[in-house]
Amino acid sequence: MRVRSSLVALALAYALGTGGAGAQEADVRAAVAATLAAWGAGDFETFASYYHPDTRGFFLDGSELVEGVNVAGLRAGYDAGIRANLQVRDLDVAVYGNAAVSVAYLDGSLTLPGGVVRPGTWRYSETRVRTGNAWRVVQFHFSELVRAPR
Repeated sequence: MRVRSSLVALALAYALGTGGAGAQEADVRAAVAATLAAWGAGDFETFASYYHPDTRGFFLDGSELVEGVNVAGLRAGYDAGIRANLQVRDLDVAVYGNAAVSVAYLDGSLTLPGGVVRPGTWRYSETRVRTGNAWRVVQFHFSELVRAPR
């Protein structure tokens, strides 16, 4: 009887642990969506709240390494006409304890200052860490998807 109870408890703990990981994955997916929605809406204070103070990465414009989140710089770009109309596709999230790695494709267009629209698909990856109850970005990378000629 004791062995059977232990096996039931072990199965229940495994099931609860799997559900916990699924809930964490859903939380990360929601954080990714909320982060990109804040950026698209020009709500840079909210956007910045999804980033860890030590974040770093490579942004859509192909520039060098970016460290931290510069809300004033983002707002200046937005005021100059930079817009993003991007849809997330094939988002894949893996949770590793207090860290999560996400990859996706972003389909749509970027509008540059002066109104030039650049359509395309970008590859996106990020690493988030859980601080308190929030998943914050510590690393990100955007790069344009370049398909090989056929």
